[in-house]
Amino acid sequence: MTRFNTHNLLKIQVRALQDSLPSTVLFQGRQQPLTKKERLAAGRAVWFVVQKGYGINTAVPMASGSFGVSELKIGRAVRAVFPDNYFQQLERNKNNIMFNEEG
Repeated sequence: MTRFNTHNLLKIQVRALQDSLPSTVLFQGRQQPLTKKERLAAGRAVWFVVQKGYGINTAVPMASGSFGVSELKIGRAVRAVFPDNYFQQLERNKNNIMFNEEG
């Protein structure tokens, strides 16, 4: 059995989540397909969340801005990949770690 280092495990997790991105999102009252640029932007946002530890409110604007696509569609695609309340728990745990390091 192969043992993976931390870097390889993160790459595997990012790729698995990127491959789980939905092909359509609810936008302007109907299901709309994601274009190639939107899928790339959503994949980049997933990378920012997993690899860099950014929250969704930072990752989505950064990714959508670099590809020039709608933040709303990218945000909905990224939220569909992660479990419910993932981002609230991520922020809560980041705050706990920062608080405990300072005190």
